[in-house]
Amino acid sequence: MDPATAERLSQISREIQNIEAEKARGQETLAAFWEHLPPFDPAVVAAAMQQIVDRISGLENRRRALCREQEDLIIQAAAPNPPPPPPPPPQSSEK
Repeated sequence: MDPATAERLSQISREIQNIEAEKARGQETLAAFWEHLPPFDPAVVAAAMQQIVDRISGLENRRRALCREQEDLIIQAAAPNPPPPPPPPPQSSEK
């Protein structure tokens, strides 16, 4: 595996871990909203909760994209090197 691919796989792994941690924090925040007394202004709380839900959805989409990229890189790295292209046909000196 070339160094650039190895580095990118490492970056992807770290980013997935960060996404999972941020997603967990968002889910904990949502749970906290549900566990507390009714708010004075339900619209404000609903808007804040929707922002968290939207962020979690965006994180999930990003995680899926990173996992696809990670899989593609692993497959490319595991694939044997393709054979070199055939040489061009000799050019005829006749015209």
